[in-house]
Amino acid sequence: MNYWIFIVSNQNTDQGPLTGRQIYETRMGDRFWGLGPRTPNRRHLKKGDSVLFYVGMPEGAFAGTARLASDSYELGKAERRALSRGSSFFSPQYGVQLEEIDIWERPKSVKLLAPHLSFIENPNQWGLYLQGGIRQIEGIDFEFAVSASEGGVEPPSGEAPVAQPSFELESHLEDFLEHNWQSIAWGAPLELYEDEERRGRQFPAGTWSIDFLARDRAKKELVVIELKRKQGSDSTVGQVLRYMNWVRENIATPGQRVRGIIVVPSVDESLRYAVRNLPDVEVRTYEVRFDLRSFESN
Repeated sequence: MNYWIFIVSNQNTDQGPLTGRQIYETRMGDRFWGLGPRTPNRRHLKKGDSVLFYVGMPEGAFAGTARLASDSYELGKAERRALSRGSSFFSPQYGVQLEEIDIWERPKSVKLLAPHLSFIENPNQWGLYLQGGIRQIEGIDFEFAVSASEGGVEPPSGEAPVAQPSFELESHLEDFLEHNWQSIAWGAPLELYEDEERRGRQFPAGTWSIDFLARDRAKKELVVIELKRKQGSDSTVGQVLRYMNWVRENIATPGQRVRGIIVVPSVDESLRYAVRNLPDVEVRTYEVRFDLRSFESN
């Protein structure tokens, strides 16, 4: 069995604006969840999987659970018409049936739960990890979200909460790269990947998150970018190759090249040998400079 988060946010539809909450409650009444042809992970949804529903901002909360009563399937014309409610927005091409629906009386703030969810690497920017229509999570995260109370959040396995540092270099490095993207020497004209549901920063890839997914404007290639705040190791290469293969299978078009860039402050021998003879993976190093200069008041 797999575990998923289904994500819904405010939408402007052909019948006017709808809040994420309205869409969620409508689909719970239908016992159905609509999917688009490019919805990530659509093909991997199977009968019996468990689902956690996230309603986007301004609510920003987990709203309930359900179990999939079917695999993902393509709807026939009659079923699309019956579920459409007279709106093209509610007339998807694909979908899944739902059962064992539990709409929580008290939604659970993701901001409060974020420090204890393994798929959220930086709780200060938890919203980045809830992009797109669907993301896969580990069972331990699903069970924690279900069992946690809104008033008092306890971390998994009874461990004491870990204090979040006030300065997280890797997240600040992400901020810097995103805000200065056009001036970074990537070696190619890269732009952040973006589709109708997701942006390329902390891009959901199965149960993982890619630091940056980019597109080479000149060569039309997809580029996986992984940042490390400390010296890189050969394990980083395995991580990047895993992400690249996920992108090839789920995002890339047939024949589209996918390559990787590892960004680290320095390179050790294990990383140097690990990337040797990997033509689709390159390493780029960075340095942070901070200069103080004397000030003459006269």
